[in-house]
Amino acid sequence: MAKVALLIGVSEYEPGLNPLPSAVRDVEAVYGVLLHSEMGGFAASDITLLKNPERQVVEIAIETLFSGRHKDDLLLLYFSGHGIKDDRGRLYLATRNTSKTQQGELIRSTSVSANFIHDRMSESRSRRQVVILDSCFSGAFAEGMSAKDDGTIDIREQLGGEGRAVLTSSTSTQYSV
Repeated sequence: MAKVALLIGVSEYEPGLNPLPSAVRDVEAVYGVLLHSEMGGFAASDITLLKNPERQVVEIAIETLFSGRHKDDLLLLYFSGHGIKDDRGRLYLATRNTSKTQQGELIRSTSVSANFIHDRMSESRSRRQVVILDSCFSGAFAEGMSAKDDGTIDIREQLGGEGRAVLTSSTSTQYSV
């Protein structure tokens, strides 16, 4: 069983998005927690730390995190930065090169769609996935996820350490301070 983490912090943005100086500090703090033997227990070689990356770098790192894994691998994705919803209410994670039109509309191809992350998670063989989003509107992430529910409760499955856990700092309509 491997324990692998991807930590993404975006503090610097193109004009139109305010800088978030604490985002990079957040990922550095999480990095320290994951390395701590009594808290995270991750090996430094199994943690990828991205500070102020561009969209393509983020998408490659996310795909790398979720691909080629085994069922018992624990995968952790942590993002600190701007979350932006488009005019249809879909969540995007802003990267260093995320930009908006002169009318203030998101240029989607400059950011990472929550749907891109959902797809990579669903394609992964890992059954132990944790996503932590520290961004505005982060609660919208779960809106695009598919759920399988047959009406039964399997205590072992629910408490046995398999599945997905998504932690967000806000609802789908809240700003995150």
